[in-house]
Amino acid sequence: MDFSVGVFGQLTQARIPTTSQQFGDGLFTTQRSQSASPSAGVLGTFHQQFTRWIGYNVNVGYTRLTESYSSGIAFVPSATSSTALTTNFIRGSIGTNVVETTVAAVAQGPRNRRFSTFAQFGGGGLFFVRFTHLDGYNKQIRPTMVFGVGMNYRLTEHLGLRAEYRGLFYKSPDFAPTLNYLPVTRMFTVTNQPAVSLTYTFGGR
Repeated sequence: MDFSVGVFGQLTQARIPTTSQQFGDGLFTTQRSQSASPSAGVLGTFHQQFTRWIGYNVNVGYTRLTESYSSGIAFVPSATSSTALTTNFIRGSIGTNVVETTVAAVAQGPRNRRFSTFAQFGGGGLFFVRFTHLDGYNKQIRPTMVFGVGMNYRLTEHLGLRAEYRGLFYKSPDFAPTLNYLPVTRMFTVTNQPAVSLTYTFGGR
């Protein structure tokens, strides 16, 4: 049984779906985007083994980031069309505090005297809270899937270091009821979180 406290970097790839539809006198194209700014955060994990190979993690994390959204449309007329070229583009962002609470099954991998490896898979929730509170929809909860792999290095009988990759799969927040002026979206996305932690093990190893 151990407890770890560490830091992580948060990287979320932008989602930019584009659709085009051919009309008789031109091409109509729509493009939307959703992304999150890179950020740093803190992570706490409680870990316990049921057997030598199988255990579980309880994870709690926090970071602060900016969700950005954009939407653009364009109508490109054909060479023989009398219709004019039409474009429109809007964008905006939402400053957000993000709290993660997840539980994951842990499978232990190869190990030796100093090193041990593991993989985790589970789920929980992400709690999004806006920086600026307005009347209405300031919070949102998204179910999330957590997965990852990592390695522990033993420093002493009780202390160690942990390096891991964590991924979070979830649907982006939209805060839609009070943000009709923003082109918010609700696309599924994956957040990447490489993390480094200091681990304390209770009892002897």
